[in-house]
Amino acid sequence: MKHRKADTVSSMAVLDHEAEFLVIAADGLWDVVPNEDAVSLAQSEEEPEAAARKLTFTASTRGSADSNSITCIVVKFRQPELKSNLNAETGTESSPKAETELIRDATPD
Repeated sequence: MKHRKADTVSSMAVLDHEAEFLVIAADGLWDVVPNEDAVSLAQSEEEPEAAARKLTFTASTRGSADSNSITCIVVKFRQPELKSNLNAETGTESSPKAETELIRDATPD
């Protein structure tokens, strides 16, 4: 069995109120799906699970060399309506909610 050494890539970014989603994925996705395509694909789906499935399927159909380990997490930030953002009892604002979905090896049979 051949073992691969993981090359860790990390970065830091400050997200503001305009952030729609975050895509975290392994090389199996990024080797064949450019950032611009990932953004377009993720924006085209309402739910994070559907976005992650579309991204992993796209990587698979584009011939990812890591097709056995295409892993993708999509976090979609939901901006609450302004009325529901204020807690009536405490008078404080709540943070936007986020939904996450982890899809691993979500290639169709």
